[in-house]
Amino acid sequence: MNALRVYDLTQPLTPGIPRFPGDPEVRIEPVHDFAPWQISTLAMGTHSGTHMDAPRHRFPDGAGIGDFGPDRLIGQGLIIDALEFAANEAMTESILDAARDRLWPGWFALIRTSWDQYWGDERYFRHPYLSGQLADALVKTQASLVAIDTLSIDSSADAGSAAHEILLGAGILVAENLCQLNALDPARRYTCACLPLALGTADGSPARIMAWDDAECP
Repeated sequence: MNALRVYDLTQPLTPGIPRFPGDPEVRIEPVHDFAPWQISTLAMGTHSGTHMDAPRHRFPDGAGIGDFGPDRLIGQGLIIDALEFAANEAMTESILDAARDRLWPGWFALIRTSWDQYWGDERYFRHPYLSGQLADALVKTQASLVAIDTLSIDSSADAGSAAHEILLGAGILVAENLCQLNALDPARRYTCACLPLALGTADGSPARIMAWDDAECP
C-alpha cells in the first residue's frame, strides 16, 4: 500500500529566523530547574515564522484566531503562480487568469513566488507583494484563505497595509512565510490543513501548514 504524501509547508520555528521589523524575536530557552526532565520557555510574537493572521491583526474589533474552527482551517486550494515578479514589485490580478475557471467559493489561494529560497537572506525582506487590485479580485472570487511564501502579503520594505486591510476586512484569513510550494503542481487541487495554536482572541498565531492531494489516497 502506498503512503499518502503530505507536504509540510512550514518554516522551522527557531531563534534567529526572519521577522517583520519590530516584531519580537523567537526565544526558546531550556529551564534547568527540572532535571532530568527537559522543559523550555518559549517567547515570540503571534506572527512568528509560518503563521496566520486573523482580522483582529488589523481591526481591533475583528475576529480573533480562535474564532475560526476546522471548517475554516481545513479546505482545498490551488497554487497560483506569481514567479515573474521582482523584488518589492506589486503582483497584479493577472496571476488569477490561469485558474479563474477552476475557482469555487471558499477556496484557498496558495500564492507561489519562490521567495522562500531567500529565507535567512536580506533579500527575503524585499519580496513581491499583493497589489490592492489583486486583493480586491481575491475577495471577489470568494477565497477563504490567502497564503504566500513571503514575509507578508504587503510590501515589507515600504511597510504597506492595503492587502491586509482588504482581505482581513472581508473576513479572509491570511497565512505568511510558507515554504516548499514548488513541490506542488498548479494543475492539481490540494487539501490544506492550516493549524494555528488555539489562542482565543489573539490577532494571529504561528501555524503548522500542510497539504496533500486526495487523489493520491491509497
